[in-house]
Amino acid sequence: MTKLSICIPVETTAQDALPLVTLVMQDRNADIEIVLARPADVAISAALRDFATHDSRLKIVEADQGITRQGLWRYAAAAAAGDWLTLVNPADMIENELCTMLAFLEAASPGVDALAWNTFQIDRTAEPGKTSSIAIPTGYQIETLDKTLMLKAFFYWEGSLNSPKMPFGLYHAAVRRSLVDALLQLPEPQDWSTPVPQYEWATKVLLFANELAFCTRPMSAANTQPFTAQAPLHPWSFPFHSGLGLTGAVAEVQFHVLRELETPWSGGCEAFVRATMIDCMMETEREAYKTKGNAYFAALKEFEGGHLAPFFRPEFHEVRAKDTRRGLHGGALLVDRFLGGARTPAEFYGIARQMMAPVGLICGGTLRDENGQAA
Repeated sequence: MTKLSICIPVETTAQDALPLVTLVMQDRNADIEIVLARPADVAISAALRDFATHDSRLKIVEADQGITRQGLWRYAAAAAAGDWLTLVNPADMIENELCTMLAFLEAASPGVDALAWNTFQIDRTAEPGKTSSIAIPTGYQIETLDKTLMLKAFFYWEGSLNSPKMPFGLYHAAVRRSLVDALLQLPEPQDWSTPVPQYEWATKVLLFANELAFCTRPMSAANTQPFTAQAPLHPWSFPFHSGLGLTGAVAEVQFHVLRELETPWSGGCEAFVRATMIDCMMETEREAYKTKGNAYFAALKEFEGGHLAPFFRPEFHEVRAKDTRRGLHGGALLVDRFLGGARTPAEFYGIARQMMAPVGLICGGTLRDENGQAA
């Protein structure tokens, strides 16, 4: 069986997955397949179809017309056949030696069924001089992580910004086939939808995974895009939703996944309020800030008698400070976002890859836990 399936959902005709497919599959010996999933009404290029004709590792599957993003991701995962699955978008980049790391992980720690890593966040529309530094971690260890700590970070929003710090899931992370199959057996949502399915997968992977492992070395680069608020698509009386902002969208996903498991949402805490404040403070236009702030405040007053509303005190900052440092700081090398003239995630990853430990070197070592002990 193929070691790794890389799922790529193509939502619009404007998205061209050919550059990503070409780069990832240039190693003919890589034990991978690519599952390119598209709705029936979304065309793909003749070049991609020709690629699939000459390389059987590329599988193009067609979903129903008008399928939601949430449904398309699920459809792609169901069509994949690898021992492990990951998902990236057409404009992203992922390490084509990831399958080597997964094979090492299977041998070193057979109980691990979810792997995450640091991901470069690259905005293709960024302008030179208007971006923060990008951190390249100097470490490259693979550690097993305490699931309890991840549960607290995700569901209780500990240490979060406007979204929880929890990297596990299907998007820019890898999930073992047995866990994916178990998650696909859960009832498919019929009465709600979300524009951020990465958090649906994150919620379910975290709840059902046996063991978690994390690689400090970045293994992918994501094309970042600002979150676009959308009207809620469910009838449930839960005040936080994707129409408010990213924080509301994540809370909405948590609520519905837990509801399907007949478990109450427990994210109503001061750390969650802090996340809503950060979500508001990321707005640099005063009217947008006021609109979002008023909406969050109204939702907090509606939730459980409004006991969290007094803690909601965001501040407006028209200009956000940017970290423009360079060089070694702590455990990271801070570099220019346009390092070597890189504009796209693939270009940045290609340059940064020359500065990071080779995957083969990493996988010649020993898997360790968060205390540095051999796992």
